[in-house]
Amino acid sequence: MEIFFYGGGLILGLVVWGVCAYLAATTAQKRGRRVWVWAILGILTGPIALFAVYLMKPVPGQHTGAAHPHTDQRDELYEVHRSKHG
Repeated sequence: MEIFFYGGGLILGLVVWGVCAYLAATTAQKRGRRVWVWAILGILTGPIALFAVYLMKPVPGQHTGAAHPHTDQRDELYEVHRSKHG
C-alpha cells in the first residue's frame, strides 16, 4: 500500500513539475524572453523557474504576446483634438 501511494505522489510531482516548465516557457514568451532557455530551466528547477520568470520585467521593445493590443503609430495622426474654446 505504501509503495502505491509513493508512486502516485511521484507521478503527481512529475505532472506538477511539467506544468511549471510549460508555464515558465509560455510566460517567458509573453515577456519577450527566450522560450527554450526557460523551458529547460523549468524542467530542471520546476516551480523556481516559474517564480523567477514572473519576477522578471518584460524586455523593452519586444512584442509581449496577446496581452497587449496591436497599436499603429499612425493612429495618432487621425485623432481629433478639440480646442478649449470650441
